[in-house]
Amino acid sequence: MEQILVQTLHGLVNGMVLAIVASGLTLIFGIMDIVNFAHGDLLMLGAFVGASVLGMTGNYWLALATAATIACAIPILGWIVCAILGLAAAIGGVAGMMVAPIVYLDPNMMGGIQLYAFAAATVGGFTSPLGAVVGGLLVGVTENLVGTYVSFIGTELKLTVALAMIIIVLLVRPTGLFGRTTVRRV
Repeated sequence: MEQILVQTLHGLVNGMVLAIVASGLTLIFGIMDIVNFAHGDLLMLGAFVGASVLGMTGNYWLALATAATIACAIPILGWIVCAILGLAAAIGGVAGMMVAPIVYLDPNMMGGIQLYAFAAATVGGFTSPLGAVVGGLLVGVTENLVGTYVSFIGTELKLTVALAMIIIVLLVRPTGLFGRTTVRRV
């Protein structure tokens, strides 16, 4: 019983990080109606900038603020001038700083996290920020419990749990748990 509680708490912690990342995805999708496949790169940028500032100053809060500011400024100054995209990038920078101690700094470090975040956004609904939080928690807890208690999955195949959740949600409720259906007339 104690192990179930510990694994659930670990899943909730992982799920909160996924909820932050998925919130950025749903924010961009809700406003601009596009899926930002470069969101993981913004997370990685935030992690690298934050780690550099943390190494130079030793101040975690300054590193966090700098990571969010730099990640926010790139899309605003770059390919599209949009405050919403900048806000989503700031969320990504903060999430990147939170994930960096777990996955280590690497140019491809956010690939797996981004896939989990897509699963969270799909489960919760790409049009719902609340859905992103609920989806992140569901994905985090489910993949942690299934990875622990289903012997053939283990830690190596945890990503397949998230991908299976995407498939199940798309088959049962394509808009996600909290998503809304939009009708467009052309």
